Amino acid sequence: MKDRLPDISRRMTGILLLLPFMVLFLMGKPFSQITFVVISVIMMFEFAFLISKNTWMRSALISLISVFGMMSFFAIAPFYHLIILAGIILILFCFFSYQTVAIGLALSLLSYSVGLFSHHEFFQEIMLYIVVTIISVDIGAYLVGRFVGGPKLLPLVSPAKTISGAIGGLIGGMISGTIICYILSVEITVWLLLVTMLVAILAQIGDITESFFKRAINTKDSAKIIPGHGGFMDRFDGYLFVIPLFALSPVDRLFV
Repeated sequence: MKDRLPDISRRMTGILLLLPFMVLFLMGKPFSQITFVVISVIMMFEFAFLISKNTWMRSALISLISVFGMMSFFAIAPFYHLIILAGIILILFCFFSYQTVAIGLALSLLSYSVGLFSHHEFFQEIMLYIVVTIISVDIGAYLVGRFVGGPKLLPLVSPAKTISGAIGGLIGGMISGTIICYILSVEITVWLLLVTMLVAILAQIGDITESFFKRAINTKDSAKIIPGHGGFMDRFDGYLFVIPLFALSPVDRLFV
């Protein structure tokens, strides 16, 4: 038990450092929109600095992914989106491994989706649901995995993750997601429960995707900004596929 306490302490310190972002998000639009734009930009910088030491390559990736995200934010014609996306894909496939390509495209899609989804009428409410659900997935997976343990989920990708932790994360996410929907007066339907389950699963897939990337480049954390958490990619990898789900599919209609 003693060796677990310092880890929990570091995580609590990390949460305190993230408090300004939590406050900005809870202040509502446009602060919540700006918060997620800033987070996605920081994640993009971490990615660029992890995969290349070449200043020009970093600059090209950061510029292209930023422009790709901003195009959706400012509602520029989709034709230009495809051109920028093609540039990102070309650089990633020509100069980096497939593990890097996967996370690079996921971050590009996240940046694009944040910009696109920021225009949604119920951005604040849906993002609150997403945030609460993903935080609960993380907490459930961490606590159950830490104190129950058992067989590893994907030992070659992330040795710390267990099957029990994945189940704990799924249950935690579904319970909290359903509760926050009730508080927001969203009708609890079978479809909503299925979407919440999907959100909990995608949050863990995002975590696994980032772990796969870090193992490929032989690093433990994406950065050392947040004690107990690493970098912003480590902390917000659960959003990689969840925000695109709501930005690029009709599931958001369940909350209207």
